[in-house]
Amino acid sequence: MTASNDVLYIRPHDLKIDSNIRSCDIIAKAIQRYEPIFFPPKLAMNLPPSSGNNILQSLTLNIPGNAQCEQYIQQNSNESYTLTISRQIANVEATTVWGLLRGLETFSQLIYIDQQNY
Repeated sequence: MTASNDVLYIRPHDLKIDSNIRSCDIIAKAIQRYEPIFFPPKLAMNLPPSSGNNILQSLTLNIPGNAQCEQYIQQNSNESYTLTISRQIANVEATTVWGLLRGLETFSQLIYIDQQNY
């Protein structure tokens, strides 16, 4: 694990969330559930600057290879994931849908909303 004290900003209407299995209901519904968590609608916040190299622009949820949309979790389902965040791109990679869900939850826990900005 590598950690950093660098601060990245998120512009709510500019963050693109994508997945190579977005057609999977479980992932599509999870993205719908998490977007309001990432950006609470009732908070009046100042947006970060519109340009800069410390603005996160995309979050990608990816299952490499032949992506499967498992409908039910099993006792032996692999829930591991890798979350990588660089200057402008966040990537969650897992071998199953369940790993992607865990990674999406971790990403949501990394977002800090201060009194002025996202």
